Amino acid sequence: MLQGLVLVPAMGAIAAPNMPPDVADLLPGTFSNEEQVYFDKDAGRKAAPWMSLRISIDDGNLMLEQIDAKGKAIVDAQEIAVSNTGKRSLISVGHCGRYFDRTEGGWTYSAMQNRMACQQAFQIIAITRESITLQLNNGTETILKRARPVTCWAAIPKSKAKEDGDTDWLFSKDLKLHDQGGRVTVGGGDSGAEAVTLRMRAVHWPPPSTNRPSMVLYIHKDDPDRAASYSWADIDASRVGLNLRWMQASCTIEGAERVSGD
Repeated sequence: MLQGLVLVPAMGAIAAPNMPPDVADLLPGTFSNEEQVYFDKDAGRKAAPWMSLRISIDDGNLMLEQIDAKGKAIVDAQEIAVSNTGKRSLISVGHCGRYFDRTEGGWTYSAMQNRMACQQAFQIIAITRESITLQLNNGTETILKRARPVTCWAAIPKSKAKEDGDTDWLFSKDLKLHDQGGRVTVGGGDSGAEAVTLRMRAVHWPPPSTNRPSMVLYIHKDDPDRAASYSWADIDASRVGLNLRWMQASCTIEGAERVSGD
């Protein structure tokens, strides 16, 4: 039987100030290896398959889902059980339990493990404030960065003008995605406007590139890989917007918002 979220703190254990939080506090979030896959392909290296995970708390239980770029679950959710014992924790995904050690950099796969054979497509081997590292069943590793939620609005012209001849706009707000390759599509169907997909990335170029880290908003039409257009801002920006005349959009990075004058 699958276990729910179980926290068993060590008696009297107090984490040092430079140590990471309990692993159960680090796990919730949305994670994607969008950046690693992009830059591996760009450098001509063999890239890991694109992956994204969402770990959430549902009725007190930690739940793990593998999702697509639009946040839709693509496999059944699995429960995660966590047993904390100070410097070592047991993380069980489904029936498979593995030990992790607390270090200054985060939680890492422990040298001490039980011998239970686990048949999994992937297993978590490291957890930090910034990312989760997975080992795939072929032995390779991939890093999924923690995503920040993003909320956007978009305006797209409808194909049929208003009765007075002015452009009729489809306006959509509260569009949800994230900054690690998250996507959301507006229009299409019976909306009267063509389908347009927004995608966000927090881009940190690897050496030897001297490009500065940037928040990038991409607009896709027919090609899911090549953007029709894009705009960018400083990595610490709270908003990224664009006006292409034929469409407009603005996205706010949650947690980075600043009031006027800041």
